[in-house]
Amino acid sequence: MRTITERMKQVPYAGIRVVYEKAKKLESQGKKIIHMEIGRPDFDTPAVIKEKAIDALQKGFVHYTSNFGLDELREAVARKMTEENQVPTNFQEVIITPGASAALAVAILGLLDIDEEVLIPSPLYPAYPKLVTMAGGIPVTVPLNFKNGFKLTVDALEKRVTDKTKMLIINTPHNPTGAVYGDQELSDIAEFVREKDLIVIADECYEKIVFDGEHISMARLPGMKERTVTVNSTSKTFSMTGWRIGFLTAPLAMINSIVKVQQNLTICAPSFAQIGSIVAYEKGEELIKEMISEFTRRKSIVTDWLQRTKKIEYVEPGGSLYVFPSIHKLGMSSEQFSDYILNEAGVAVAPGKDFGPNGEGFVRIAFTCSTQELTEGMEKIKKAIDRL
Repeated sequence: MRTITERMKQVPYAGIRVVYEKAKKLESQGKKIIHMEIGRPDFDTPAVIKEKAIDALQKGFVHYTSNFGLDELREAVARKMTEENQVPTNFQEVIITPGASAALAVAILGLLDIDEEVLIPSPLYPAYPKLVTMAGGIPVTVPLNFKNGFKLTVDALEKRVTDKTKMLIINTPHNPTGAVYGDQELSDIAEFVREKDLIVIADECYEKIVFDGEHISMARLPGMKERTVTVNSTSKTFSMTGWRIGFLTAPLAMINSIVKVQQNLTICAPSFAQIGSIVAYEKGEELIKEMISEFTRRKSIVTDWLQRTKKIEYVEPGGSLYVFPSIHKLGMSSEQFSDYILNEAGVAVAPGKDFGPNGEGFVRIAFTCSTQELTEGMEKIKKAIDRL
């Protein structure tokens, strides 16, 4: 009996979760593990958001919403995009999804045909090529260079584009490298996209976690709104990873295709969680100032320790929750290094190979644990490296 599709055989299990399971096994044996492999804020969701959702539950707001999402939340997102991101947006151009991963999935399934190619800068968020493969498309990785700060260039894109290319996925601030694209860098990429008549999926989930410069939305550049799907989420911004509320914005022609995927895949995002999320986008940055300041301090803790570790090189992250240092000088694979640090230092980090073909030779360190744990973890990592 055939039980596994050929397509799914091409989709590997998430390497980060492999590390997590190894760490949990060691913890079950009584060993203390500091978790720096998972990219989720360790803060609680702001109380006012929780209170609004609790009130909705108590009032019986527990049923389906429209496949597009609650109009009140769609309107709040449209205002946010218009005022903060400088992308004039009507609520009809918004779909509320069960997290950003679902937004990526429905956008790719709704816009990509069989055997069409998608350009994906690498290192990359592991779900991108997997979702493209599941949709029957062909993921084409575009190498990012450590020496130029992991920034995508038009020259690199030109070497990978073909007449089958339909889409480019761009992520800024970038997971896993922390790169943040400036206006000129995005403008150069936008010119290439318009010239090749491509669709862009712009993953902006880390837009509020910026340490250097400012976040710029691809859709705000000239001629880009009509060809851009912007994906975002409450997860990282408001520490709501378990709520599963994300959104996408796109031109109406794309929206009408994409919503049919959501209609048949998930129906809608959780209704009461949508109610709570309205407050998140109404109050915005006033709810997260302290959290962003803390992440800025934590980023400095990681980079300060890496500076003391002469065998490691890194690019200063401009944003996100990660540092992506090079371990090339150590003569180990990223998986070997991850295992060594886990067993020798009791610290879990993510091997770079999980972030695409150009992630090998690097590891991702997430500064998503407490300052005390982060300091202890980085000291243990340095000592373990010094013993090599």
